Amino acid sequence: MYKDRYYKGKIRKDTFLWLVAAGLIAAITVGGVGEASLENNEETSTPKADVSSSTINISADGTIQSISFKRDAEIRDVLRFLGAKYNKNIVPSPKIEGTITVTNLYNVTFEQAMDAILGDNIQWEQRGNIIDVFTKEDKNRMRYKVFTLSYISADEAKKLIAPVLSDQGQIGTSTAAETGVPTGESISQSSGGVTMAVQDTIVIYDYPERIAQAAEVIKAVDIKPKQVLIEATILSVLLTEGMKFGVDLNFEGGLPLTGFKDTLTTTVAGVDVHGNPSDTIISEDLSFNTLEQIHAGLGDGNPIETSGFADVGGSGLRIGVRSGNVAAFITALETVTDTTVLANPKILAVNKQLGQVYIGTKIGYVSQTNQTQTSTTQQVEFLDTGTKLSFRPYIGDDGYIRMDILPKDSSGTLKANDIPDETSTELATNVVVRDGETIVIGGLFRDVTVTTRSQVPLLGDLPLVGAAFRSTLDTVQRQEVIVLLTPHIIEESADTMASARIDDIRQKRAGAKEELHILSRAKQAEDRYAQAAKYYLEGFNEAAIEQLDQALRHRPTYLEALRLKERIIKETRPEDARSIESMIIESVERKDSEVWLRR
Repeated sequence: MYKDRYYKGKIRKDTFLWLVAAGLIAAITVGGVGEASLENNEETSTPKADVSSSTINISADGTIQSISFKRDAEIRDVLRFLGAKYNKNIVPSPKIEGTITVTNLYNVTFEQAMDAILGDNIQWEQRGNIIDVFTKEDKNRMRYKVFTLSYISADEAKKLIAPVLSDQGQIGTSTAAETGVPTGESISQSSGGVTMAVQDTIVIYDYPERIAQAAEVIKAVDIKPKQVLIEATILSVLLTEGMKFGVDLNFEGGLPLTGFKDTLTTTVAGVDVHGNPSDTIISEDLSFNTLEQIHAGLGDGNPIETSGFADVGGSGLRIGVRSGNVAAFITALETVTDTTVLANPKILAVNKQLGQVYIGTKIGYVSQTNQTQTSTTQQVEFLDTGTKLSFRPYIGDDGYIRMDILPKDSSGTLKANDIPDETSTELATNVVVRDGETIVIGGLFRDVTVTTRSQVPLLGDLPLVGAAFRSTLDTVQRQEVIVLLTPHIIEESADTMASARIDDIRQKRAGAKEELHILSRAKQAEDRYAQAAKYYLEGFNEAAIEQLDQALRHRPTYLEALRLKERIIKETRPEDARSIESMIIESVERKDSEVWLRR
């Protein structure tokens, strides 16, 4: 009986305790702070500002239709509230404290609500199933990311990224690659060694949001650059006109004042070695001056002569007239020289990069000589003459191209002392032109007129008859250089129409082959190969093989003929294909063995 009362009392006591616990749970649930009870004992023991007046309405797709918080609610309490409603594991760092500034939000996602509640000075990021909440300056948030660059250098990217990084952010860059190529050398002595042979790379260590901003900058600037194809036509025209006219007169029976040579012949009687009579003829050259001849009475007339006006040994019209003691020689020559130098280079250059083309002759000369007691050394330099075009394009987004242009056309000669002289026509300009349009750079014009007159004083100035006492030489030289430039913006390599240009080269090569002499071995080989290709297309393989054999007799290393023959044999006689390979290998091995034997 005692036991029954004991157990009944215990049941009533347990029931009472359960009722009290149930009531407490119900009160907490109705009050809306059940989520706060999930926190650790330390935080529940020191309750913050409650969120009992907070309300939230969530749609089926997870969008917050409306949310309201109590004014001055603690950020940590609000984060607990959101975590409970969305079943998120939100872990704020110990430095997260303060009250919220936003009390009402409408039609926002969870992410948007987090951004609005935390503001600009607090950041959050999701790590698996955990959402970490940090202060903006918390270095535990800092991460690193590696970026591989395709078109810009690491140093250039570092300059562009620097403005978006935090004060604590750091950037590491790969070593800059060498730029440019050696010129004027056979082989460069520099070598790669252990130089980094991958693309330029940068490593950024910063807060995630800063790294994301840097990634956007890199995406915007590390893009494939545009290129410019310049079609340049450089025309140099040189026109030279010359006119010579002169008259030589001689009033002394055609005898020049410098005299003439005559031969005096003397016969001496004698006998030969056998005793037979034999005469010996002795010749002696005699030179007479015209004045001496006149004094000796050998000539008539007056000793008057005009010489040097007519070009006796030249070309052109030459007329000689002699009447009595008067002789006249007249020359007249007009020369016209028209020279045209045409260059048509095509250059492809990347935006903002220098493009150059040079077609000409390098004239070597000794610029310095050093002599010692035992040796003599000379320094040789070269003068570049010919046609040169340098340009640097700047491509705009509106289809226009700004270009720095330097065309130059020059020629050079060496003096007797081996010092060079250069005649040059060049200009430097900056122009803007639309894609595909042609600009003409002219005005490089030079006109030189030279008139030379040689005459006898006074007599050469006489009207009409004065022409007999003078000579004239007129020279007119006109030179002009015209540069035509047509730029094309190239975004894809196919835009250069390389296949069409290859066809042009083939056509020019075919035209050059047609000019070969019909009996030359090269012409014979080309014709045989063309005939073999025709037979192959028509299905006459044996005839094609015969033509190819004849072509290879003329030119054993004719690669196209070898390839066609190999193709025909593989198609018609596969069992012989291996023999061709064996012959090739044997030929190569034989050459190698000869090399080894020589060693």
